[in-house]
Amino acid sequence: MDRPRSERRGFEVSPLTIALAGVMIAVVFVATRFIQVPIPSGYIHLGDIAIYTGAFLFGPIVGGVSGAFGPMLADLTSGYGQYAPATLVLHGLQGFLAGWIGWRAGFWRMVLATVLGGAIIVAGYFLWEIAALRIGLATATANLPFNLWQVTTGAIGGIALTIFFRRTYAVALAQLRPARFRREA
Repeated sequence: MDRPRSERRGFEVSPLTIALAGVMIAVVFVATRFIQVPIPSGYIHLGDIAIYTGAFLFGPIVGGVSGAFGPMLADLTSGYGQYAPATLVLHGLQGFLAGWIGWRAGFWRMVLATVLGGAIIVAGYFLWEIAALRIGLATATANLPFNLWQVTTGAIGGIALTIFFRRTYAVALAQLRPARFRREA
């Protein structure tokens, strides 16, 4: 027998979650698209800061959706469409995993989430460049330090911004609970 809606556990996709995901897609897109540094076969960006911040503040659904679609749209509008499929999957996993581990968690769980998310990005793009794009081992290896820089700055900035928002807007963030927005009809 199914449990009543109010007793179900897990991730609930509410209108609030959809709205937050839409706003965070835009934030991640802007941070990715308009703050780009070219590297040998692509670009690095500060969008990871927005992905981690959204995942840590709003959870794995918002983190995964905004992580997948924000950077992918930036790739498509920046002339790097060949990276879009990998970006959709890799940054989506990064955001979902970060939200799953670090949502409403302390500092060390956020660090763990960024380390795992960063490993997905660095290893994933390395494999994508070798296997799918076939740009060569030398070029893919030359991109590794830049991708490490990107995920490191994303981790530091994302954790710092999350701590800032949690302290500054604690009351407002506490009210963003799905139960508060239940339909009352």
